[in-house]
Amino acid sequence: MSKEELITHLEQQVKLNEEMISSLKEFFGTYLSNFLKQYRNQEQPTEKLNKILQRQDGIYQKFHELMRDAQ
Repeated sequence: MSKEELITHLEQQVKLNEEMISSLKEFFGTYLSNFLKQYRNQEQPTEKLNKILQRQDGIYQKFHELMRDAQ
């Protein structure tokens, strides 16, 4: 692979990574937020639902940590 081909390939990878990050930001900023609000507002949450919400919170927190570290 020539230097020019390598540069082109790396530029494409960077563009794809930026698109994935943008999609993840949108997902975590809208869909997941709406999901968590909907289930947190239930009057009688179950133990299973609480575990799911805790897991989702952990994923959400980790994503934000990764995004902060990446900047």
